[in-house]
Amino acid sequence: MIWQGKITVANKVEDSISFLDPHLRREEYRIYLESGTGPCALAKMKSSPTLLVVQAHDNSLACLDLDKGVVEKILPVGCCPSFIAVCNKTHTIYVTNTDSDSISIVQNGDDLKVVSQIPVGSMPQGIDCHPYLPLLAIAHINSQDIWLVETEGYTTVKRMVIEGYPIQVKFGSKGNILYVGCYFHNHRLFNKVLLVDLDKDAVCHEIAVGCIPHKLLETGDGSSLLVASCEAGRLEVVDLASKSVVHSIKIGEAVCDITLDEEGMYAYVTAPKEGRVCVVDWKAGKKLADIQVGKEPSGIVYLGG
Repeated sequence: MIWQGKITVANKVEDSISFLDPHLRREEYRIYLESGTGPCALAKMKSSPTLLVVQAHDNSLACLDLDKGVVEKILPVGCCPSFIAVCNKTHTIYVTNTDSDSISIVQNGDDLKVVSQIPVGSMPQGIDCHPYLPLLAIAHINSQDIWLVETEGYTTVKRMVIEGYPIQVKFGSKGNILYVGCYFHNHRLFNKVLLVDLDKDAVCHEIAVGCIPHKLLETGDGSSLLVASCEAGRLEVVDLASKSVVHSIKIGEAVCDITLDEEGMYAYVTAPKEGRVCVVDWKAGKKLADIQVGKEPSGIVYLGG
């Protein structure tokens, strides 16, 4: 199976994975998973043909061999797994379990296995690994806080109270800034992305965005932050120099996840209610094309070479 250079999409309702050709802007093929598993988030293992698939309805993590096009292993995790992060240094895998208030830790190697499940705050959502330090950031909606957890002994080194229902976190590429997406319940005008200065342990900027900033992605050149505003159905482009939204691009009734192509020129955004992926020139602020995929596309990732 030729998967290199493709973009892959988790179709949650259809229990399938779509593979897209970014040059032809079309779906090339589709792999069906076990019925009722609910694939919702994806991650690609570096230097390995393994695609990690978070299965929300099955409380599991599926390991799909891209060369063979088959699921080789299914690992049990916690209740209602939602987000996934992979450490660039150790390649350890972390999954947030929303309904069991925990994260599952999966050891990478010849034999992928769950080595631990540790308790965290209430309703963990977004999770990210620091680019060079042994550190995790975890967003919790119910307890309204961010936890920073060191990954050598898995102890909490800092708990930051964020009174804005944090749903997503993302470390900046330099490692000194943490982006936090906040969802203020029933106040659609007050959703924000916070920029937290990790050296000062303080919020240094607040940027107003659309309703439910579900995914945050810093561009490869470090100039911009892409925000998938879920209920607003928009991709918002934040200029990090001016700390302002410079483009707000309508995608659909809702949006879920974002990935960039190899050159970082185009963003690919999942539109769950329309069953499509939108191709966006994020620098120009223009939607270029729609690619039809399966039902309720959620997670999306570029597979690389």
